Amino acid sequence: MKTIHLFRFNDSIFRKIPFFKEEHRLKTDVTDIDLMNIEIVTEYIIKTYDDFSFDNTSGNDLLSMCKKAQKTIEHYFVIKLDHYDFI
Repeated sequence: MKTIHLFRFNDSIFRKIPFFKEEHRLKTDVTDIDLMNIEIVTEYIIKTYDDFSFDNTSGNDLLSMCKKAQKTIEHYFVIKLDHYDFI
């Protein structure tokens, strides 16, 4: 058995955190922040067989694996607002 990390964003599953730069990651709890536009990427930590192949696994099977994950972590990223810089 091996441990893999999968990331879910906009109902798609990725092997790495998609699209966002590390410097745009929020380091604080965002449950009380209503003034920012943020995107959430969910990381799933999953145990699977040694011969698991991401490329040969269907989207439905990947989603099923995510639902059975041993651990989930939410990553929050600030998105750009109009012509303003990132917060």
